[in-house]
Amino acid sequence: MTDETMGTLFHKFSNPKDERQLRDRIIFLLASSTGLRAKELVNLRFSNLIKSPEGEILVKYVKKGGTYGFAVILKELISEVKEYHKFINVESDFFILGLKMKNRKNRNPLTTRGLQLIINEWNVTTASGRKIHPHSLRHTVAQKIFDNFGSIAAQKVLGHSSANTTSNYYTRPYFNAGSVLNWKNPDSMKVRISKKLPS
Repeated sequence: MTDETMGTLFHKFSNPKDERQLRDRIIFLLASSTGLRAKELVNLRFSNLIKSPEGEILVKYVKKGGTYGFAVILKELISEVKEYHKFINVESDFFILGLKMKNRKNRNPLTTRGLQLIINEWNVTTASGRKIHPHSLRHTVAQKIFDNFGSIAAQKVLGHSSANTTSNYYTRPYFNAGSVLNWKNPDSMKVRISKKLPS
């Protein structure tokens, strides 16, 4: 998805008025900051939070294939999830919960299918014009990290077993070299290129 679309969604959920909007905000913040798959998102639990040696908060999750992975969760986001639970007056190990059903005392954790339906209802489209789904958010996170930090960083966030896998999916089919291909002012081009050359 484009940066503009992501910004639109961020602002859409910036001032939640009710449980549904608050839940959607939590879903967006978790999905857009971790790049986790739908199944991994709905299974996030407080009991799986641990601290890294550097003091970052990590959440342990089961990856595709059954092995374990770790995702960094911002402290502010953990606080928001707790506020969400406080708002709906629920104590649960699961981060994201379904809406309260009539004639039921307990809430169920959100399902993968439920997550897909919720994200579909956000009514925004991908850059290719398709309705978004949970993997659209994962792909957007992956592309942003890959473009800015490279394949190793993207591999770590996505939980891929190999950086080659990440590169195969997220290497763009084009490259914008416009900043150095300035034929109108070749001198500025030389300055930029010389800064890149090893001394």
